[in-house]
Amino acid sequence: MIECQEKPLTKVAVVDDSQFIRYLVKDILEGKGYEVKTFATGRDFLQSSELGEFDLVLLDIVLPDGDGFTLCEELRREPAFLTLPIIFLTAVDDDQARIKSFEVGGNDYLRKPIHPKELLVRVETQIRLRKYVKELEGLNRKLEYLAFFDPLTGLSNRRAFDDWLARLEAQYRRHATPYSLVILDLDHFKHYNDTFGHPHGDELLVTLAETFAWSIRREDFLARFGGEEFVILCVASDEGMGKTVAERIRQQVHELAIVHPHNPPYGVVTISSGVCGREAVCSEVELLSRADQALYQAKNQGRNRVCGWQEVRDRVVKEKKPGSGE
Repeated sequence: MIECQEKPLTKVAVVDDSQFIRYLVKDILEGKGYEVKTFATGRDFLQSSELGEFDLVLLDIVLPDGDGFTLCEELRREPAFLTLPIIFLTAVDDDQARIKSFEVGGNDYLRKPIHPKELLVRVETQIRLRKYVKELEGLNRKLEYLAFFDPLTGLSNRRAFDDWLARLEAQYRRHATPYSLVILDLDHFKHYNDTFGHPHGDELLVTLAETFAWSIRREDFLARFGGEEFVILCVASDEGMGKTVAERIRQQVHELAIVHPHNPPYGVVTISSGVCGREAVCSEVELLSRADQALYQAKNQGRNRVCGWQEVRDRVVKEKKPGSGE
């Protein structure tokens, strides 16, 4: 048997020093299915344990312990109440009061004596607008997530990496705070996909992303760079420390022993890494280029290994020496 979950009631707060108005509004709104809580003073309302649960507030301008304008301004200073609909109630037909009600952050203005139909229309309109605002906020959060995170692995993406790299570079230029870049690449990933299919390839990427995330320090930054390539920005570290991080990850991936028959001579999934420290380059662009060159050398030397830019540079220097025999 399928149980139907009841839709939560829309919760409205009525803040008014008139007991008659409080009871009148409560009866009208509860007759339409709203849940209503009433308060005689602004202090009672602010001290309510349900303060963060209200979907709308009906607020008298004149209160025994202050005024509704000040209370509204106090609420609007809190991020949680920026979009909370507030309808002012008043017995005075005053243009200045009406204008000020909007200046302090009110959404609507309702004169007393209260007419039930007008009250319901104004309340329903504000509740509906709040619903739209919440939907837009949800869409914005989703768009923000998609802009900075990889939907498959849940890791940060290339755009987020660029932001982090720019931030670390600014710190380096300002305070000479070192950092290093590690580029991780799965060995023979195309062959893995061809053998087991893309769904299994996606599962592998997710598994490795989790392994990488558990292997780095809390202050370091991990992202999926694209395809089967991942990057780590190691904060306050030189190339040697970056290589230590990369080697630890390489060993952990090898120990997973995930079968990969087309990755000779290992027979399991492995990764290769290129590392470069910021101290060895002049710019972020050069950092990426040299880390990529180190990765290329790791691939050329048989994969399943870590190579640093210093090794690439030393190899080039050696090859250029007369009589090196290479």
